[in-house]
Amino acid sequence: MKKKIKLDSYEREIKKNLYKAKPVKNQKANLAKSKLAKKNYIAAKKSVTIRLSEGDLEAMKLKAEKMGIPYQTYINIVIHRDAVSL
Repeated sequence: MKKKIKLDSYEREIKKNLYKAKPVKNQKANLAKSKLAKKNYIAAKKSVTIRLSEGDLEAMKLKAEKMGIPYQTYINIVIHRDAVSL
């Protein structure tokens, strides 16, 4: 069973106009909002250094490759998933 995704007004506008070749309203404002969200997301991250065994790192790289994502992103997902499951 597919999980129903709730779209916001901007996303509904895109879906409605997807095949009509009509411009999306407030495109500049939405782009600015997206850039600010990206900047805030990146600012909330902290860079760390960690030592891993070569085998663990290679296994994570393989799993990330199968998922089609960068291995650093995969490692971040694994750490986040563990951190929130207290």
